[in-house]
Amino acid sequence: MTNFSTGPNRLLLLLETDYQAEGFQTGWAEPTSDDPFRSFIVQFDEIGEEARDIQLELCFLPNMEDAKAAGICILQTFVTIAEEVSSAYHGELLCLAAKLNTILPLGAFGLFEDTGVVYFKHNSLLLLGNEDVSNVKAIDTQNGLILHLHQLYMEAFLKVAAGKASSDDILETLTL
Repeated sequence: MTNFSTGPNRLLLLLETDYQAEGFQTGWAEPTSDDPFRSFIVQFDEIGEEARDIQLELCFLPNMEDAKAAGICILQTFVTIAEEVSSAYHGELLCLAAKLNTILPLGAFGLFEDTGVVYFKHNSLLLLGNEDVSNVKAIDTQNGLILHLHQLYMEAFLKVAAGKASSDDILETLTL
């Protein structure tokens, strides 16, 4: 069994300490057969026009032994925006994601067509030799930008996912 308090996962524990100290709700999702990642989860309140709560899920990608041997790791940040979206809206969601993804400074919006999950995902390459505090600060800064992107665009995806607007309608109203 791997010691979770060492190596790259130590960064997740340090993030947990920092976010809890700031009063954020945090938790852990243990691996399952459907989702093989142990994820650190932090909840952010009042994001977007409708002041929704969102959860950032952070995990290190498994099976990256060659990367770890080279002194690097890949941290994935994942946000579920909507679930079980009707296939009738998939085309519009994919059009919206394709257009917005071209202007994002990091990450991408997407859709799992098999489950109807609308998501945002970003992968970060981190150097294991960096001081933990440097990596934690970089991850926290990145999370701030991810929250800003959700502040700007999450409602657009939710409207299209609910069939309340088309991607063209949304794109006309956004300043890109």
